Amino acid sequence: MSSSINNVEGATIKRIGIIGGGAAGLATARAFLRANKNNDDDGTKQKKKVQFEVTVLETRNSVGGIWKYDDDDNDDGKKSRPMYRNLRTNLPKELMAFREFPWGAGDGAEPSYVTHRQVHKYLEDYATKFDLLKNIRFGCRVDHLKLVCDDREHKHEAKEGADELDCDSWPQISLKWTDNTDNQSHQRTFDNICICNGHYDLPSNPPLRGLENFPGRVMHAIEYDTPAEFAGKTVLCVGARASGADIAREIGSVAKRVYLSDSSCNAREEFGAANVVVSMPRTQSVDKDGGIHFFSSESNGSHDEEWTLNDVDVIIFCSGYDYAFPFIDGESNLEFENVAGERRVRPVYEQLWHAQYPSLSFVGLPHSVVPFPLFEIQSTAVVSQLISRVGSVGLPSLSERLVAAENDANSGGPVTPGRVQDTHFLGSYQWDYCRNVAKRAGMYNDDMENYIATNKALYDRSGKERKGVTPGGDDVYRETRFRRMEKEQSYEILHSEIKFATPTVKT
Repeated sequence: MSSSINNVEGATIKRIGIIGGGAAGLATARAFLRANKNNDDDGTKQKKKVQFEVTVLETRNSVGGIWKYDDDDNDDGKKSRPMYRNLRTNLPKELMAFREFPWGAGDGAEPSYVTHRQVHKYLEDYATKFDLLKNIRFGCRVDHLKLVCDDREHKHEAKEGADELDCDSWPQISLKWTDNTDNQSHQRTFDNICICNGHYDLPSNPPLRGLENFPGRVMHAIEYDTPAEFAGKTVLCVGARASGADIAREIGSVAKRVYLSDSSCNAREEFGAANVVVSMPRTQSVDKDGGIHFFSSESNGSHDEEWTLNDVDVIIFCSGYDYAFPFIDGESNLEFENVAGERRVRPVYEQLWHAQYPSLSFVGLPHSVVPFPLFEIQSTAVVSQLISRVGSVGLPSLSERLVAAENDANSGGPVTPGRVQDTHFLGSYQWDYCRNVAKRAGMYNDDMENYIATNKALYDRSGKERKGVTPGGDDVYRETRFRRMEKEQSYEILHSEIKFATPTVKT
């Protein structure tokens, strides 16, 4: 594996470990390797002479992370990845693409909403374009991460009564991993570690009182692949966000009936005789006879109503995923908390750096975002702190970082009233987040503002069209084709099959 280090006189060599070869890992590797040229593509120079030796550790045998579909099955035949056979993106490719790697000619000749195979091909092309493959070690499972506090520069005097020595604020980090090709264990110490392992590996199954009484099949959306096995059955999908709505629609093409349980729904709602998908309020419990109860309550408590279903054959939890960092444990020598079900990682500064030890970062932690552009901005910010990029803003003091991280962890996310599960939720708040991180990275300018504003315009339009789809109805929004217009911070609709939309320019 090539090191991709340039011979720069007087340069400091830093070893960078990247956990994960999906989109976040690829973007992060690209950011570090681009910095090795001592000039970014926009001509911005480093203040420090630093060269990065980059190693990406990827469990699977190809890049792309969750977008690699073909080898999703475990030995027991169950799917272990959330990608399913007929999935198409719910964001247009003109929005999803990396900033420095546009996707398509922008002429509307190809669909804007693409298949998972097309996304995977795009990521492969990205890795090839920027010569990233030589830095990736495939088939490597990271087993353990530990801060290095040794007898050299990263060792401080032990405080009186302390059991362990304190680590420096920017300690080196040791990784142990297993190479699955020969089952050999390896260990290496890095100057910085970027965790880019995504958050779609560990299914989250919310507690449902009495679930043990249900006589039928219970599964998570990660196990779903095709609708064929649900032909003639009655199915309950618990969770009505992107995956729940899409899976309900697919299954509805063959099922007898599909119930889509949505916590924001206040009543049972049907959408015509030809549509077998029925919206239901929050799933409340399963009684001793296997009946499933749904409950709706107005926010002011003025109206409560309950429904019961006794004919459900299958329950599919479309309830998202928990964060998973199996390589961090009590022996990792750092403060770290990730409680199952909370979907909250702490202590994290600006949803990116470990607040106490910023030589450890988490690229891609926020959810409900446009991922690839976010990864680019975050990874450039991580690099900026190591090269003192011109225009970048350094991290604040340790005490400030810890206070900010604790405030974030207790905030419940950006929406009031919040809840712990939304700590890393961004949604419509992602644009200001991207601006702030871009400013810290020293990459915010008029062009970046045009880029972010255009992304927002596309995101808002796509979301409006998607929300207009009746549960179980045709998802005609995926036939819309866009062209970016960054100077205007806008887009052009080149084709649409939605009645209220005609080819137009958004102003």
